[in-house]
Amino acid sequence: MSNKFAAVAGSPIEHSLSPLIHKAGYAALKIDWNYEKYELNAATFPEFVKNRSQDLVGMSLTMPLKDVAIQVADSVTDLAKKVNSANTLIFKDGKVMAGNTDIYGIVTALQTNKQLDVTNPSIIGSGATARSAVAALSQLGATKVMLCARNENTLNDLKNVAQQFNLQVTVIPWNEIYKPLVASTVISTLPSGSMDSYAAMGPEIPGSLLDVAYSPWPSKIALEWILRRGFVVSGLEMLLHQAVRQFELMTGQKAPVKQMREALFKN
Repeated sequence: MSNKFAAVAGSPIEHSLSPLIHKAGYAALKIDWNYEKYELNAATFPEFVKNRSQDLVGMSLTMPLKDVAIQVADSVTDLAKKVNSANTLIFKDGKVMAGNTDIYGIVTALQTNKQLDVTNPSIIGSGATARSAVAALSQLGATKVMLCARNENTLNDLKNVAQQFNLQVTVIPWNEIYKPLVASTVISTLPSGSMDSYAAMGPEIPGSLLDVAYSPWPSKIALEWILRRGFVVSGLEMLLHQAVRQFELMTGQKAPVKQMREALFKN
């Protein structure tokens, strides 16, 4: 019997679907591990990592731990450093390694659209996920991006990150949110419900939309997109693929994507 386990941490954490995905992976490959969840915030998290169980193999991180994760790590991948966001911690030989699988999750989710057009993309929101979205667009071949968010400080940080990826940036004021909705690919990184009152502002013929908020699904904006025959990618796709990459980093085995997907979409 192995006592090894992984976990997800953040706040709020009660409704996290990560345990569902990872446990389905363990079951499919007959890995005798458990997967826990911990309610932790930026203040309680560093202490938790310091005093962690020796059996804890790795952690998936959600809001609001993606920035602070970088400070608790002994080593950080270049990409995670560049976007100042880590959603994955790996514990090995007493060391803490931080990485970012959100970028892979966004890239893979968007690639479900075979006609994906990133010639004129936009990102709505300016938190950790938005910074990962910048890197994802860059990997997909984008050369410019429209950014739109309420918080001017974090928007400025996001702009700096985009410039590090050599993207040409246009900042759109929040009261002109209809502009980023006309983009060839729209990535909304805002929390659930935040886009509801703007949903109807979308264009008559929309492009692709990745709405990172997956509960409730479809969100109001996703529904508008579907009705107008735009291409919609659910945040569940991103959640699945960032977990797939985490699973591989933590277990060292190829993830059983089919079974992990079934567990998530059956939910």
